[in-house]
Amino acid sequence: MSTSLDKLTHGGFSIGIELPLDNDWSPAGEAKRQQDGRRPGVPDMEHHATLVQLADTLGFRALWVRDVPVYDPAFGDAAQVFEAFSYLGYLAGVTRDILLGTAAVVLPLREPLLTLKSAATVQELSRGRLLLGVASGDRPVEYPLFNR
Repeated sequence: MSTSLDKLTHGGFSIGIELPLDNDWSPAGEAKRQQDGRRPGVPDMEHHATLVQLADTLGFRALWVRDVPVYDPAFGDAAQVFEAFSYLGYLAGVTRDILLGTAAVVLPLREPLLTLKSAATVQELSRGRLLLGVASGDRPVEYPLFNR
C-alpha cells in the first residue's frame, strides 16, 4: 500500500496548487468582494468545487492549504481565512485522487491530541490522501493571542 508521500514523489517533479483559487486582489476583484458583502480575504467560493475538481482531473499532484490561525492584515499577505482541517474535509468530499496537504499546520498553537484527531479524520475521509506539513508559525501577533 502506497502512502501519500509515495504518491507525491512518484514520477519525480510535480505541480500542486495552493488554495483558495478564487481570491482576486485586483481593484475589480476588491469591488466585487465589497458588492458580494464578503470580508477582506474571504474568497469567492461560487466555483471553488468545480475548479478543484478540474485540478484533480487534470492530474495536478496536490492541493495545499495554509494554516493561518489569525488573519493579520499588517503581515502583508492574503492569509487563509478557513480553518485548515475543516477545509481539507470539504476538499476530500469534492475530489477523488488529488493529494490534500497542509502547508503547514502551526503546531505550537494547537492542542496536539485534537490536531492528531483532525489529521486522522481527514486521512480517513480522503481515503489516505493527506500530506501533513507542520511548522512553528510565522506571525508574531499569534503567540500572545494564544497565550504561548
